[in-house]
Amino acid sequence: MTLTEREERTLATLSDRKGAEWTLFESIAAHLGYAVTPEASEATVIRVLMAIGAQVLIDEALEQGYAELAKIWPEISDEEESREFSRRRAARLAKGGDAE
Repeated sequence: MTLTEREERTLATLSDRKGAEWTLFESIAAHLGYAVTPEASEATVIRVLMAIGAQVLIDEALEQGYAELAKIWPEISDEEESREFSRRRAARLAKGGDAE
């Protein structure tokens, strides 16, 4: 894969494997289930950066969805239906089933 100058600069920020950027990168990677070490290859770093970017997109999409739901919730909220859903969910959980 050929990288642009901008992408090369991004990778260069992680070249100091003792710097603040690398420390943060390791922490975020670990949070997502990736174990990266200072000896990690450039390919590994790129894969983990892609995973981090994808997670940011997922998180942002969820936040936007929650914000939209909050706007319309008063219009669509049905307390009785909500209580019934909670009751059914609790019953499934009590039987050892999946919550969803």
